[in-house]
Amino acid sequence: YREEANPIILVFLQTAILTLLAPAMLHGSIAGERERRSWDFLLVAPVTHAQIIFGKFMGAASAILATSVAFLLPIAIGAFYYRTYDYSMNYTTSVPMNRIISANTWNLFLAELLSVSWALMVCAMTIFFSARCKRGFIALGTSLAILIAGLIVWPILTASAGLMGAESNLLNFFHPFWALAQIESSNVARDDMFSSRALYGFPQIIVYFGMTIVFLAWTERTLRFADNEVKFLPKKKNA
Repeated sequence: YREEANPIILVFLQTAILTLLAPAMLHGSIAGERERRSWDFLLVAPVTHAQIIFGKFMGAASAILATSVAFLLPIAIGAFYYRTYDYSMNYTTSVPMNRIISANTWNLFLAELLSVSWALMVCAMTIFFSARCKRGFIALGTSLAILIAGLIVWPILTASAGLMGAESNLLNFFHPFWALAQIESSNVARDDMFSSRALYGFPQIIVYFGMTIVFLAWTERTLRFADNEVKFLPKKKNA
């Protein structure tokens, strides 16, 4: 059944793996240094806080990109063989409409870029909580709790509320797996449905990259706090 194996399904699997890989790699990036008493040595080294954070982030980003490259071969094979049929009814003539559907290269590109941008955002978020927490285990638990709440609990709540159509699309607009599902559905979308599904892709990617920058900048600000400071924004110095 290789002709009916949609390659975007592999992107779903890749996204799930990267979502778990990012917290596993970075939960101890800063909190672990504090536990091992090696953070003080980094502070006296001739590097800035921003360089420390960027170095740790780029190390994780390299692993994210390497994992994505490893998935490219099976995705390419799936894209080459993927062929399926659309048996939907033509809504204008009420005649069964059969057409062969192949993998859409543009959709695959969007799905892959969305998957990588989401993983990079999770990396930046994990580094932020590692900077906020004094224990690596707490940073890991906090990151996983937020991911579970956003990826699992939130869709369950919206579904249990009976929201359908535009309301559900709006509430799950930035959910990566929801966006991937909408990108995959655009292959079989009718002309009147494609306009709404075409919204998925670049908006999520731009937001994920933007949030990555925000988390990294916020982490750098966090490292300026005093040891007992618990606020999320540093105090302004009096003039």
